[in-house]
Amino acid sequence: MAIIERREHHQLIAFFTYEIADEDIIEKWGSVSALEDLLYEHHDDAVEWMDDFGFDRYDDLWTDRKGGYEIDWEIKPDEV
Repeated sequence: MAIIERREHHQLIAFFTYEIADEDIIEKWGSVSALEDLLYEHHDDAVEWMDDFGFDRYDDLWTDRKGGYEIDWEIKPDEV
């Protein structure tokens, strides 16, 4: 018996949605736009602060919907 493995190489876009009150943002960063600027600069403190609030995550595996992903196969002999 052989073990046959199919591997699909996909790409996805991960969406992270945070719900944070404006008051909390202003208290920490002074304004919403100040936080926005820090996030665009990938400022570690801002990202870590946001993660403390938790988030909802949605993964869009767009290559699965549209096709165009690579497939490869491997046949492994049974090692019994």
